[in-house]
Amino acid sequence: MDMNQLNDEQKAVFKQFRASVQDCQLPESDDTYLLRWLVARNFDLAKAENMLRNSLDWRRKYKVDLLNDGYQSPEVLTKYFAAGHLGVDKFKSNLLLIRYGMIDIKGVLLSSKKKDYVMHVVQIVEKTLAMFRKDPMKYKRSPDAISQASVIVDLEGFSMNHVTFKPALDTAIQLVQMYESNYPELLRRVFIINAPKIFSILYSIVLPFMHERTRNKIQIFSHDAKQWKAALLADIDPDQLPASYGGTMTDPDGNPNCITKVNMGGVVPNSYYFNCKPDTRNKKPLSISRGSKEQLEFQVNQAATVLRWDFHSEDSDIAFAVYRKQGSELIPVVPYDRVDCDLSAEEGAIDCYDTGVYIVEFDNSFSYFRSKKIWYSITIE
Repeated sequence: MDMNQLNDEQKAVFKQFRASVQDCQLPESDDTYLLRWLVARNFDLAKAENMLRNSLDWRRKYKVDLLNDGYQSPEVLTKYFAAGHLGVDKFKSNLLLIRYGMIDIKGVLLSSKKKDYVMHVVQIVEKTLAMFRKDPMKYKRSPDAISQASVIVDLEGFSMNHVTFKPALDTAIQLVQMYESNYPELLRRVFIINAPKIFSILYSIVLPFMHERTRNKIQIFSHDAKQWKAALLADIDPDQLPASYGGTMTDPDGNPNCITKVNMGGVVPNSYYFNCKPDTRNKKPLSISRGSKEQLEFQVNQAATVLRWDFHSEDSDIAFAVYRKQGSELIPVVPYDRVDCDLSAEEGAIDCYDTGVYIVEFDNSFSYFRSKKIWYSITIE
């Protein structure tokens, strides 16, 4: 949608929306940035404002604005996560290619924490937005249009590991939720090509987490190259598309896969893998049902006492937080965050400057499918 397409009622809502969020420090000042949130919530002012404020909180919490200023992903992700920018489509949308089927998803997630994996994807998205800001007219159909991206997701090589390896499934859901909550109207079109039958399993699992507007932008093609190449070329000029996908773009050496723009993924060497499972000695077990959480209380009787933790999970991540009890209210001391701790233990400590009851929380409420078992050691020193 363009700003000049708004009717009088929508213009009035937009004006109200701008006034209602004038206290916010926005990553972009362009009117089309605010328009994204209104379009995503069908011009419901309250819902759009709530969505935007929650997203700004998310950006602050994970320091998203700093990702393009020196953040370095783990080497295993830069070498084996096959994604990159190609050019633009016929609608002046930024064009990205993800060779998801060629990514050794199990190897990648056994060699990096899920948080690093997610932040690597977020960095790719943020680089896309930075490209919009640097050259807005290159990525806009008109001066008042919302800048968008089109994505080709190539599933050639997709296997059961992409579906049955639990961390891969968790991460897929987390990425969909992250996109829906923080990047409204970024996508113009998604082309999923070379989709095998088993992809329907993964798609059916993540589909409930997608907004209807997102679902309607996705086109899925099987291995019929003639069919999906025709669909790609209907939206993308040949010189913006690798020759292996029906275009004319090649690397300087003639490689039709354009690996200088998007690598080919490949098997992750064992040398990148985390070494071993964390030690359970001197730790207590705790089971947390799916969709629930457990809170442990600790009494601190002296100021400047240190509360120290060391925990890991047997399978996948767990959310962790520490609160100080003040009457019936819980004051956050360590903010809620999902922690990858199945391959390496999470350790930390805080100084308790106030006496009273401190609550350590292990939260599995985000897990729709399974319970978690953790091993923990928490001490007051």
